[in-house]
Amino acid sequence: MTDIPTRDDLIAYLGTGYVDPGQPLDDALSAAIASQESRCVIDPYTDPLRTACLRRAAAILAATNAPLGITDLGDLGSSLTIPRWDAITESLEAPYLRPRFA
Repeated sequence: MTDIPTRDDLIAYLGTGYVDPGQPLDDALSAAIASQESRCVIDPYTDPLRTACLRRAAAILAATNAPLGITDLGDLGSSLTIPRWDAITESLEAPYLRPRFA
């Protein structure tokens, strides 16, 4: 069994040179954990769920400066749309998704 990621786990996942933004990091991790808890069966908590949670938190942090899903490319003169879905996160969580009814 694996533990739910902590703040230190997320900082380590983001790599060396990452500057801790403080509260936004905590907020992103909390949102990622809550999202996963609402979508997935998390008992037992496994390595794929942990990786998916870290990826989701990193994506939330990356989108902080692009609240509408679009980021400015500066000198390149155009915009880049941030993908809404992460295929890797989705595939990691797929076996653990709660059943849903239409």
